Amino acid sequence: METVKSSEALEAQILEDARAKARRIVEAARKEAATLRAEAERRSQEELARMDAARDARLSQLRADLAASIPLDLKRLRLAFYARSVDTALGELFQSFSPRDRDRVLGGLVARAASVLAGKDLVVRFAGITAEEARGIVTSNVPGAVVKKVEALEPEAAAEAGTGVIVETADAGRRLRATLKELTALLLEEHREELLTALLGKDVQT
Repeated sequence: METVKSSEALEAQILEDARAKARRIVEAARKEAATLRAEAERRSQEELARMDAARDARLSQLRADLAASIPLDLKRLRLAFYARSVDTALGELFQSFSPRDRDRVLGGLVARAASVLAGKDLVVRFAGITAEEARGIVTSNVPGAVVKKVEALEPEAAAEAGTGVIVETADAGRRLRATLKELTALLLEEHREELLTALLGKDVQT
C-alpha cells in the first residue's frame, strides 16, 4: 500500500513539474512574442517616420520650386500678353493705312537696305499688294535698281510673309524682307517700351 502511494505521489510530482515547466515555457514565449511585437512596432514607427520625413522634404522642395517658378511663369504670361496686345494694335493701325501710306512704310523698310541693293538686278516677290505696287516700292527706294522679275508669293509663303515684298538679288546673294510683319518685329525690338507705354500706360510692368 505504501508503494502505491509513493508511486502516485511521484506521478503527481512529475505532473506538477511538467505543468510548472510548461507555464515557464508559455510565459517565456509570451515575453518573447511581446518583445518581437515591440521591436516590430518600433521598426514600423521608424519606417513610417522616415517615409513621413521624406514626404515632407519632397513637399517642401515642391513648394519651393513652385514658389520660385510662379514669378517666372507670371512674367512670361505678362510678356506674352504685352506682345499680343502690341501686335494686335499695330495690325489694326496698319489696316487703317491707305495704300499710299502702306507703300510708304514698306518703302522705308526697303530704303534701310538700299546701299546693298543699289545698282543690282533684283527679283521682287510680293503678298497683299499688287505687282505694280511692289515694283514701285522697290524702284522708288533703291537707286539704280533693275527689277528683272516681279511675282506673287505662293499662298503658303504669302501667309507666312504677310503684306509686303521680298527683294532678292538675281544671283540670290542678298535678300530683304520688307513686310508689315517684319516692321512689327522691328518696332518691338527698337521701341518696345514706348509702344507698351502708349498702349497700356506708363505704369506697365515689364
